[in-house]
Amino acid sequence: MKPPYHRSKLRSESLFWACLACLTGIVLAAPIQEPPESISLKQRVESLSKELDADKEQQRDAAEKALLEIGPDALEFLPQTDDLASEEWTMRIERIRARFVEDSTFDFHEPAMVNIQGNLSVFEALEAIQKQTRNPIGLGPFRGQDAFQEKFDFDIQGVTFWEAIDEVLGKINWQITPRDGAGLLFGPKFAIPEGQAELLKAISVEPPPAIYIGILRMQPISLSKSMNFLDPTQSTATLEFSLHWEPRFHPVFVRFPMDNLVVRTDNSELLLVPKDQSSEYVPSGSQMITSMRVIKPTPAALKIGSWKGELQIAVPGRLSTIEFSSPTENSGKSLSTGDMKVVLESARKNRDLQEIQIGVSLANQPSSDVLQGWIALTDAYLLDKDGKKIEHAGWATTRLTKNDIGLSYLFDIEEDLSQYRFVYKAPDSVILQTVEYEFNNIPFP
Repeated sequence: MKPPYHRSKLRSESLFWACLACLTGIVLAAPIQEPPESISLKQRVESLSKELDADKEQQRDAAEKALLEIGPDALEFLPQTDDLASEEWTMRIERIRARFVEDSTFDFHEPAMVNIQGNLSVFEALEAIQKQTRNPIGLGPFRGQDAFQEKFDFDIQGVTFWEAIDEVLGKINWQITPRDGAGLLFGPKFAIPEGQAELLKAISVEPPPAIYIGILRMQPISLSKSMNFLDPTQSTATLEFSLHWEPRFHPVFVRFPMDNLVVRTDNSELLLVPKDQSSEYVPSGSQMITSMRVIKPTPAALKIGSWKGELQIAVPGRLSTIEFSSPTENSGKSLSTGDMKVVLESARKNRDLQEIQIGVSLANQPSSDVLQGWIALTDAYLLDKDGKKIEHAGWATTRLTKNDIGLSYLFDIEEDLSQYRFVYKAPDSVILQTVEYEFNNIPFP
């Protein structure tokens, strides 16, 4: 059975949420001389990489030192390794790559920081936050809002992105409106309608505050209780809460381990956690909403004293490029970069189209749920002899195992594939990080 192919126009919005900047201007150690400023970073990295295989050890050491001094910005341009390269050259390349990956590994505990001072409108303050943190906020729909034109004296210093957003919105009594996926949404805080104060007095309570953990913002949305008369073990309390991450990052997987969730009430009751609930997600945008159930407490409990758990988030590593020349002549060849290995399995005609099949594996390959999000960030195309880019006409997943992923790409060209170069771009790793969180003092209904 042939795999279902995805037309390329349907994937265009899924591709490339990350761009890598190329920096220049580095002092190189002798005996490697500093190249002219006109030489691109890519050329410098390629030149120094060749020196790693020089005849003299002094030249090899100097080239390695020079590459390390450039830093993680050179990671994108480090050459691929294959079985034909010398052992020492491969060892040095992988040692440099590992150092760069370690230096550039994203840490959820390192949020973007904000400093805003002066008399600004709310819109201007949010623009400043966006510029300082490189986090796209999507301010277009709010440009004409009267409330966003109000000016205030701001003195925000050394706070995280989310703390700054909440503080600025608080000036006009607005808040972040939680939703699943997509970009940020703001709206006015709830206000009791005139004449209904007594009616709503019993249910109107101050919402539990958001908590901030590195680049993350979490906030309880609702807490409900249900009674099952036939099976008391199904009588539960359900907490719904939002999870936001800084928009400049794009997790491909989120998991809440139920085994690590501990919930206690204000009167020290320990609430059991049912295991039959979903806790894994493939998120989109910069936010998500989730809910969790615990066994209902006794009537003596007035609030959740502590809701303490863990969440695991997988983020893609650096975008890397693998390139095969003359695909029809290189079937079976494998190339590696970082934690990613790509095997060119076949290149042949498929009816009126040309088809290229590859196998992709990652070191410490994550679960299939993580990989589904990772695949959405990949791309493949051809380059002709003049360097012109030919997009694929469709793609399909041919297999998804614990060892690798099989992918097939179709190209609407008449010429033989031997006249082209096949380029595959993908994050060369998936980084899974664990974060602890805790909500406190959430009142029961």
